[in-house]
Amino acid sequence: MSPITPLLEPDPYVVALEEVAALDRQIAALSAVRAERVTDARNHLHRQAPSDRSTGGPVWSTARVERVELVTELAQLTRRTEYRTATLVDTSVALVDLLPATLAAVAAGALSWEHAEVIAKHSDGLEGDALTAYDARLAALAAEVNPKQLDRKARAQVELSQPSTAVERAEKAAATRRIYVDPGADGMAYLTLFAPAPEIHAIADRAARLAAGLRADGDPRSMGHLKLDVLCDLMLNGETSIPGATRGVRGRVHVMVPAMTLLGVGEEAAILRGYGPIDPATAAQLTAEATSWRRILTDPITGRILTADPRDYRPTARMIDHARLVHPTCVFPGCTVPSERSDIDHTEDHAFGGHTTPENLAPLSQGHHKVKHHTRWQIVQNGDDTLTATSPAGYEYAVRPEGRMQPAPRALIDAAASNASEAIDPTSGTAQTSEPKDDLADCPF
Repeated sequence: MSPITPLLEPDPYVVALEEVAALDRQIAALSAVRAERVTDARNHLHRQAPSDRSTGGPVWSTARVERVELVTELAQLTRRTEYRTATLVDTSVALVDLLPATLAAVAAGALSWEHAEVIAKHSDGLEGDALTAYDARLAALAAEVNPKQLDRKARAQVELSQPSTAVERAEKAAATRRIYVDPGADGMAYLTLFAPAPEIHAIADRAARLAAGLRADGDPRSMGHLKLDVLCDLMLNGETSIPGATRGVRGRVHVMVPAMTLLGVGEEAAILRGYGPIDPATAAQLTAEATSWRRILTDPITGRILTADPRDYRPTARMIDHARLVHPTCVFPGCTVPSERSDIDHTEDHAFGGHTTPENLAPLSQGHHKVKHHTRWQIVQNGDDTLTATSPAGYEYAVRPEGRMQPAPRALIDAAASNASEAIDPTSGTAQTSEPKDDLADCPF
């Protein structure tokens, strides 16, 4: 009689994780039902046509009365803030009336409500085929990323859906720039600057570099405190007066502009590091005012950034630049810490045979660098600028390069190949030469 092999008990940790994921899918499905009920409430209220009951002053439109009544009613009934309730209403109505693909994905449990909020927020202003394409594309993308990552992709998709209006929309958005001051506890307060992205990123970059200089000189304050302190000092005094801080430091932004777009031939969007696509007018202004240029070569077929492959023991400046260009943020799944503030990590530890090459280097934030070394998280490079992160429970997450230009259009590549073949003399098989039409010696690319 052969012995019976006992069945292995499932790992209770994995079981608990799977139950959380299953509950999230149920919550998403219920959120879709809630969106339909919120929209039903909106429609029923609309049929009642509530009007302004005031007896003096400016008269509210019926639409404004309806919205305020619905938001305040739901806020009280569900014990939400009015801001969160307004977001609930706007997202619900957008899903039901305008975004059927996203609503179906939420109902199936494939997307969370947080993902739906991001998609609905950026759909404002899209119409017709552009809206349909945006809905289908974002519903698919949202299944692979967290809401913060999706926000960047949604902005990029909006630019692709209606590139002809990018300048007009940028000008309209810039007209809404403003400052918020909100009270906090214990004598603290919040200052929020809502301004064009290049200015905000330049401000943040200047604060980080001033703070880094102070830390290098031995200032005991944390980087977070130093960045805030130097910004407060700059805004109050015009120039920092903190001993040891470098004077005359200016913010720096990184913009990747395709050469064909810069020359007015192509239509591919420029990329502002840490933000995403920006409108052509802003890109033109930034490039016109640039004090220096760097030429970055990319593969026209894949858009992948190309670089040399030196094999020094320590990463060279070129290697570090390459790693940060390919991955503008920390490569740990879901992390958005900029690569400039991250460590350049050997994905395969150098002590265990990992080489100091671009294919084995990637940015990891200081916190996630420790996670990689102190926990069962594993990260491997796949050889094409993508990485695979494996969690302690065995789940795998793909990390794709964000610092990659769109591939050149196939028609442009075919035309270039055709021109190259026509330059060969069919009788002798030698290349024909001709005088160039333009002198490109001074071209920044």
